[in-house]
Amino acid sequence: MRARVAIIGAGIAGFAAGLACRQLDVEFQLFDAAADPLAGGAAITLWPNALRALSELGMRDLGSGLAANAITHGGIATERAAVLYELPLVWMRKQYGYFPVCVRRDVLLFAMYKALLRPTIARARVQRVFAQTDGAMVEGSHGRLAYDAAVIADGIHSQARHDICPVQPRPTRYTAWRGIAQGPVVDPATMWEYWGEGVRFGYASISPHATYWFATVNDRLLGGQDAGWDVARRLFAGFPPPVRACIAATPDADVLRHRVQDLPPGCPLAQGRIVLMGDAAHAITPNLGFGGALAVEDAATWLRAVRNVGVSPAAFRIYAAQRRRRVREMAYVTRQFGDVMQWQNQGMIHMRNGLFRIAAPMAGRLLWRRLLGSTGRP
Repeated sequence: MRARVAIIGAGIAGFAAGLACRQLDVEFQLFDAAADPLAGGAAITLWPNALRALSELGMRDLGSGLAANAITHGGIATERAAVLYELPLVWMRKQYGYFPVCVRRDVLLFAMYKALLRPTIARARVQRVFAQTDGAMVEGSHGRLAYDAAVIADGIHSQARHDICPVQPRPTRYTAWRGIAQGPVVDPATMWEYWGEGVRFGYASISPHATYWFATVNDRLLGGQDAGWDVARRLFAGFPPPVRACIAATPDADVLRHRVQDLPPGCPLAQGRIVLMGDAAHAITPNLGFGGALAVEDAATWLRAVRNVGVSPAAFRIYAAQRRRRVREMAYVTRQFGDVMQWQNQGMIHMRNGLFRIAAPMAGRLLWRRLLGSTGRP
């Protein structure tokens, strides 16, 4: 008899878990509280580790399909366009088999949904998931249903994880805005980030006619956490032309505002026949663009564990043991990087930029090997 798995959350982590189930010939049911889980959001950067994990999950054609819009050049610069660091993207392609790509979130979700053969997503607000002797009970607005196992993947504000890990998101001291600029506003196949005094702006080319961008601003500069984009955008008036072009090509009504938060490291990743994946397990700050990549890595790791041991507590313990250190390190690194990137003191900024200009070219590849979580091509 085929195992039945409940997947709470129909986002990137939940769909990745579904892809793992398909590879394992395991029956699954997706749950999500949203009326249209595939809609919304801006875009996501898929680094080589994410593309490799998606390939392992059965989406081998995705990387080749996105190759025409691969990002081949980029780096970090000051708000006056002085280059601090150029990303080793050609090396990355040789080492890991892919250039990074940027893709709209809804486009990626729909591609994953099609790869899952368009499964039914039960609209329900799951409030509790708890372990039983031979499975997991899923409780919410749909009632109570028993499954052989459950995957909790409903994001940083997950209610379903409460019985396993009743942790609350922790704030940062800056706010982010995101958007997608329409038209040929930047050089195709590029991604750049510009650092100012308590402000940052980054962009990544989705295609020759669309560019994803983000802006982060320290709360001190906004005069309060409730300040809108009309206040924040003025702080980028003196930034380089690509920044101003991205802002000008995005209607204010389409700009998304987010409080930047993460989860404290240490949440248990498994309990009995229940596992946590993605932001529900280890939400990180978006400073390096690795949140979605970690979610699909989770699913690929779980796939390997279950393939070897079956849908069992032993497999789920293996998954947790293999992911624990990786996600803890990424939570620490992304939060620390974000704090340094948002420095506002001019003396500290001058020291940071000087050190970064000297040290990054020498130590950059070592850091990228840690961030990408692998040492070479498959």
